[in-house]
Amino acid sequence: MKLESTPGDMSGWREVDFVLNCTYIVPDQVSDPSFSLPKAMTSIPRNLTFEYSTDNEVMGVFSKEYIPQGTRFGPLQGVIYTKDNVPKQANRKYFWRWPTGVLVKLLEEVVNAGGT
Repeated sequence: MKLESTPGDMSGWREVDFVLNCTYIVPDQVSDPSFSLPKAMTSIPRNLTFEYSTDNEVMGVFSKEYIPQGTRFGPLQGVIYTKDNVPKQANRKYFWRWPTGVLVKLLEEVVNAGGT
């Protein structure tokens, strides 16, 4: 029996496509809200790690091991904004950006932006 691989372009997938086709689902770890660290640091999956610059700023999230195609992380929790309704005081350092048609949506990670 030949195993079918996950299709290469998943950009058009809907939620149901992910449910039916993902090989692995990697949820965040449960995080105790009483910790003094941001939720993003205490809930990150164990196979991921933060990499820091020489001045101790987070440069990004990296994997400690190979991530097979079809792996799904999340869900990422946060507040969704369009480019026109972002609060002036928001720190865009913690935003994720993705295009949806003509509109670019911004997701501000609640865990890093002072929310809960």
